[in-house]
Amino acid sequence: MVKRRSAVRKRFLKKRGLKKIPRGKEIDHKVPLHRGGTDTLRNLHLIKKSAHKRKTAREAKKGGRR
Repeated sequence: MVKRRSAVRKRFLKKRGLKKIPRGKEIDHKVPLHRGGTDTLRNLHLIKKSAHKRKTAREAKKGGRR
């Protein structure tokens, strides 16, 4: 399992002028870690919680986690 680094999350938020994750949003890996995605700024984006839930469900249907 790939470990998520809190330092990357903090840099991601700082780069966007934020101190914390906005209400109703989550930080998502564009390419999931279990599918070979990296825990880097380029692979992160803010996404609505509801959209994140749907995205995660779609990804699980495609083959689940390793």
